[in-house]
Amino acid sequence: MEKLLDVKSTDWRRKYSNPDLQIQELFRNYNVSTELIRKSTNLEELLDIILKEYVTRFDEMPGVDLVNVDKMDAQSPLREKLRSLIMFASQAVLLKENAEIFKELERANKKLKRQTRQLAGKNRELEQLNRQYLNMLGFVSHELRSPLISILGFAELLDEGMLGTLNEEQRKANQVIMRSARTLIDMIKNYLDLARIEQGEIQVEKKVADLVEDILFPILEEMHEQFERRGLSVYVEGDTDSTSVFCDPGLIRVVFTNLLSNAVKYASENGEVRIRFAQEGPNLHVSVFNTGPGLKKKELRKLFQKFTQLDSHPRNEMRSSGLGLYNARYIVEKHGGRIWAESQPGEWFEVHFTLPVGEPQTDQEENGNHRKE
Repeated sequence: MEKLLDVKSTDWRRKYSNPDLQIQELFRNYNVSTELIRKSTNLEELLDIILKEYVTRFDEMPGVDLVNVDKMDAQSPLREKLRSLIMFASQAVLLKENAEIFKELERANKKLKRQTRQLAGKNRELEQLNRQYLNMLGFVSHELRSPLISILGFAELLDEGMLGTLNEEQRKANQVIMRSARTLIDMIKNYLDLARIEQGEIQVEKKVADLVEDILFPILEEMHEQFERRGLSVYVEGDTDSTSVFCDPGLIRVVFTNLLSNAVKYASENGEVRIRFAQEGPNLHVSVFNTGPGLKKKELRKLFQKFTQLDSHPRNEMRSSGLGLYNARYIVEKHGGRIWAESQPGEWFEVHFTLPVGEPQTDQEENGNHRKE
């Protein structure tokens, strides 16, 4: 056992003939490498330090034969210094590569920050332009609405013979005026609703309301003449005794008005419009059905998007704003419900939406406290 230990000791001395110098060089490598790591993010300073260290170390080894290193005397201190230099070189290469990668990342980061600032500036410009657009949209729509209502009012008086008798040609022309005026008024209402939605001005003020008695029947009464002119039969079906929900009546009125206006516009002449109600757990399911050409499946997918224009609109009708169903979707979803459409091309079209029957617990408590007062 002792002999084995002696052999190992002898091998170690032969391989590392100058342990003091080796330790000294290791510490030197450590100190220089630590300095390199500290400055590795600055490529120029890093290269200066590496070059300076190389020059210093080569000055310590004048006249070294680098080609025949293996023949160098094992006892020579230059051998250890050369070995240390090679170790330092490998460390320096790695640190240089790291510094180059860091430099590239730093350049990319600066470029990204610059582009982010530019995008932020463009976004501010777009937001300002959008506000100006919505303000102008609201102003123009509001200013157009009053004269159009006057035009429609006088056209209806003419149609009813209150301002004299019209011949057949005059009556047909007057009906075109009424139909166009109603379409424009509907479009203006949708644009005004859009402006309120986009500017965040729509506040949902909920209370208990009966969808049939408080909202649907008044709308059907107002639209009675439009249904009659198209020869449409209107039916209200389902459990109409349990149609009270916690909602904003004014906004839900917008939903019904848009859906029924579409039904009148797209229903087949002398066809049917059916409004159905059904309780489904915590929700009230409402649908508005009309006979008519319907829509293709690919059109249903984009039906509730903003400014949607469909190819299968009636040719004798003006183009719609493409906002009615978009606004309806926004309002329904604001109430915690959902909305979708189904159709059988050439036969029928139907829009469904759901509304929660009850109010959230916190709202119930607030409402209860308000009733107590």
